Amino acid sequence: MIDDTPEIREQLSDHWQKISLELIKRGFQAQSVFESLLTVGLAGHVEVHGKEMTALKIAAIARQLSEQVRHEAEAVAEAQAATKN
Repeated sequence: MIDDTPEIREQLSDHWQKISLELIKRGFQAQSVFESLLTVGLAGHVEVHGKEMTALKIAAIARQLSEQVRHEAEAVAEAQAATKN
């Protein structure tokens, strides 16, 4: 078994991205590719870590995305205010 390291995770991410892009090139809709990838990944995460840990992981990701949206909205508002002056 290959050890779980940041380098291995980076390699896996690269492989998943390449596979996803290849499927899109073959004609699959991007939305379907990424939704199915997410569904399979979440099912695997539940299998390995359990429902509670998966729920906590999803909640953490949701908080991170919300924070990013908030920062982006602040940046847009700041840019709009700067262009008015």
